[in-house]
Amino acid sequence: MLEFFTKRVIESQGEKGIMKRLAVIILAAGKGKRMKSQRVKILHLLSGSPMLSYTLDLARGLKAKRIVVVIGHQSEEVENTFHEEGIDFCLQGKQLGTGDAVKCTQSVLKNFSGTVLILCGDAPLIKPETIKRLIQLHDSSRSKVSLLTTRMRNPAGYGRVVRDKKGRVSRIVEEKDAKEAEKRISEINTGIYCMEADFLFKTLPKIKRENVQGEYYLTDVVSMAVKERKKVSALVVDDPDEVMGINDRIDLAKADLIMRQRINNELMKEGVTIIDPTVTYIDREVKIGRDTVIYPNCIIKGSTVIGEGCLIESGSTIVDSEIGNGVVVRSCSVITESRVKDRVQVGPFAHLRPETQLEEGVKIGNFVEVKKSTIGKGSKASHLSYIGDTTMGKGVNVGAGTITCNYDGKRKHPTYIGDRVFIGSDTQFIAPVKIGKDSIIGAGSTITRNVPPESLAVSRVKQINYKRVFEKKPEKKG
Repeated sequence: MLEFFTKRVIESQGEKGIMKRLAVIILAAGKGKRMKSQRVKILHLLSGSPMLSYTLDLARGLKAKRIVVVIGHQSEEVENTFHEEGIDFCLQGKQLGTGDAVKCTQSVLKNFSGTVLILCGDAPLIKPETIKRLIQLHDSSRSKVSLLTTRMRNPAGYGRVVRDKKGRVSRIVEEKDAKEAEKRISEINTGIYCMEADFLFKTLPKIKRENVQGEYYLTDVVSMAVKERKKVSALVVDDPDEVMGINDRIDLAKADLIMRQRINNELMKEGVTIIDPTVTYIDREVKIGRDTVIYPNCIIKGSTVIGEGCLIESGSTIVDSEIGNGVVVRSCSVITESRVKDRVQVGPFAHLRPETQLEEGVKIGNFVEVKKSTIGKGSKASHLSYIGDTTMGKGVNVGAGTITCNYDGKRKHPTYIGDRVFIGSDTQFIAPVKIGKDSIIGAGSTITRNVPPESLAVSRVKQINYKRVFEKKPEKKG
């Protein structure tokens, strides 16, 4: 029924009209002691992104007039991580409760008139559509305060929502202040609210610290609104996981599982085949084209972009890389900060290190490592080779066991290999060295000087065969 009502509100007022007078406050000052970490809680990663980034993206998606983040512990690190324009930071010097945290924003929002949406920096799973429903309910009901609630089988640790005989919200009681009967209430407060700015900032100074924790509870604004006969509304979320707060690493792992399922489901809806989503780890910033197939136990991280029609086999890891169309990444390969163009084959057991670029049709085979190198169109290094600080032309064939010796113990040196060079197995290039186009390097050579184009370079010790002498064994006596 509520969804039908919400749809009518959107149709009659337009989503843009609902959002136009909105400011967002994100509470993110806590350290997160239960994380047992040197890092503040909101900077812990969830599916590849800091926890706070999810709430910030939600606020931006609402096109809020102001976004204010209340910070405390490790404030400089938080500001440096989220230094984008359009975000105001307010420092809560002492953590004296959620009411005090919101009060810190008053100087920034003193001239704001409209609705204030209050979010939690450690609740990253909340969906945009849920928040929009809350805002729409708040706006259409002309409430002074609206809150998001849910029901839990085990509500321990959460504030309980107390309702009167008519089912209206009367107050919120924190668990430490709750009586036994109140602790049996299953409906809990999520810490997410819509409040009218004039009422909120007029009420905050009236909040007392008369509770077990000696803090200024933002929840007291709800009971004050009820006492003043102001309209209070509540939206109940069906799925408690959506509004879960992350307090420790167990919560973080659970949230990561939920987020990973969402990411994988969205990719599959867009035409990506994920063989086993339960053991496929894809960060939320990753983009993958349709008809690409991802096998189990793959990890795809950071800002990676994968094109259409690719095959990523089991056990492979791709980080911050650009993968073209029709690329095949065989099992157990690692690709980091590299650019791989169309129809390339990588692996199995290959390693592309940062600043590697593979042009179209390149083949990098098993146990080949490439670092800070450009490999030209159609070139192949199929077996057991190391290519570092190298510029390689097109159509080059690299034999098994080839090594570019790029490091002299102090500095790195480049190797240049021209088009269509054929490199025999077990070759070492002692950089810096240049190999001209259409040359052949004999197997087992150690190349220390430049090779002109269209040349045969051989560097071997002359083979000498010695007649084998067998030691005569003494005859056994019977």
